[in-house]
Amino acid sequence: MKPELKTYRLSPLWQRAIVGGSIWGALEISLGSALHNLMIPMAAGTLLAFLGVLTVSSISASDLRRGFFWRAAIICALLKAVSPSAVILPPMLGIMLEGFLIELGILIVGANVFGLLVGGGLALLSVPLFKAVRLYMLYGQSIVDFLRNLLDQLALNSQIDISNPIIYSTLLIFIMLGIIAAILGYSMGRKRKSLWINQLDVTIFAKSMANVRVNEFFLLGIHFSLLVIYLWYVSRLPKWLAIGFAFAYIMAVVTFYQRPRKLLLKFFFVLPLVVLSFTMPLFTLSLNEVPLSGTYILARALFVVVALAAIGSELSKPSISHFFSNSVLSSVYYASSIAFNALPLYLNIFKGDDISAKGFIQRFNGILDHTGWNGIRPVILITGGLGEGKTNYLQRLIESLCTNKLLHIRGFIAKGIGTPPLRDGYELNTLPKGENVVLCRRVSACGLPNKSFEFNQDVIRSLTSELVNINPNEILVVDEVGRMELYGEVWAELISHHLTNTSNPLIFTVRRENLIHVVERWGLSNAYLVDIAKDELESIAGELQQLLAVSHYTASTGNK
Repeated sequence: MKPELKTYRLSPLWQRAIVGGSIWGALEISLGSALHNLMIPMAAGTLLAFLGVLTVSSISASDLRRGFFWRAAIICALLKAVSPSAVILPPMLGIMLEGFLIELGILIVGANVFGLLVGGGLALLSVPLFKAVRLYMLYGQSIVDFLRNLLDQLALNSQIDISNPIIYSTLLIFIMLGIIAAILGYSMGRKRKSLWINQLDVTIFAKSMANVRVNEFFLLGIHFSLLVIYLWYVSRLPKWLAIGFAFAYIMAVVTFYQRPRKLLLKFFFVLPLVVLSFTMPLFTLSLNEVPLSGTYILARALFVVVALAAIGSELSKPSISHFFSNSVLSSVYYASSIAFNALPLYLNIFKGDDISAKGFIQRFNGILDHTGWNGIRPVILITGGLGEGKTNYLQRLIESLCTNKLLHIRGFIAKGIGTPPLRDGYELNTLPKGENVVLCRRVSACGLPNKSFEFNQDVIRSLTSELVNINPNEILVVDEVGRMELYGEVWAELISHHLTNTSNPLIFTVRRENLIHVVERWGLSNAYLVDIAKDELESIAGELQQLLAVSHYTASTGNK
């Protein structure tokens, strides 16, 4: 079925959440793998949660509002899906829990600094509590018995009473870490002006819900149901039956799913599971019971890990994505699609040789100074019908943009030769030089463009060669992108180069009848759409000038 064109406006709150969630997600991905490889218990989760609270506190400091934190957490969790880690579902759930707990603090105390501090404390408190839930989910009652016996042995041998006050003190430390993260983030964010959030439409192209079939959700339902049923009934089954069922499921999943298979091939991931599974029974059972009990614990842990990885794989399928894009979760889907475009930019900023705290703060401050842009490389599509005045609209828009000395325009404006509707040809007025060159002349009254016009290939080659090498802070203007480009000719190479290899802001004119095809051809599903028949030039010029100016720094540093 042919995709339908939707124009969807993301609210300012969602646009702000894209910024917070993208930065948070970049931190999770860039630092997460390195910290987890250190294999220090609780260190990775604690530091990442600390940085997450600091990030969203900084972004929200100038305008604390309810609803921001859970939105940013959901976006961050979805970005976590591209992490190199094979197990993504538990960290995703942990991130969302942190966001909802910050939101809870705001809800209880109010949208003020005190609510933020309470929320930050609750978010860090979730780290040990979520870890405890994960361990119980993996190992069941065995982990409880093991820890109880271990603590009893430590208390007996060291004469230290490991009692409730020590446990409560540990939890209090996590709460204080969360409060400190919120204070640091809030103080950093308050030093800056309120974020400018653009109000331009984001163009969404999605397939109709009629294309989504129920059977495409079958495997997702199967994996989820088996996980719930296994965890609910495993303690009631004979150990040999629970082991057999678990390994049969594991073998089936790793046969058909790449992510769980890669996971189980990681020696340093599987080794701790094996060691802990066979160590715990030593503290609670007789020696002859250890082999069976250890195998049972290991089978349960691997079952849970493999099932979660399989569920993550199913959730990443396009059919599931299409469902969310057309449901009540459409805001989440559209916002996360923009965040995925922003992610490489933020990952690039956090990469570097300087991994010190000072270096991190400098990079983080640099991002906060330019968070008015939601992270997506600005691609502006100016659309209208044949003869409606797209070129004139574009020319006036460029004149308005050029009043801002930060903005530098490169490209060309196409002007018709002769009277419409059958022009004798087209000439290009190059920017910023203002030189006129003939692009094509008519050779036939009708037919396809390559049959109706004879194109000057020397001009095409010369301009393409010049414009693929523009400076990172320059804005490329192409008037217009039409059927020839859809066939892969004229400016197709130039467009593909910039969409693939650079971060330059782009402005294209496109006829309304070609719009959806151009979007499909180059994947411009998150472009800003300007319809000359609906959008007044004066208001649009102001919006675009702010959008392009605030993205100037990031586009300049983000090019490869």
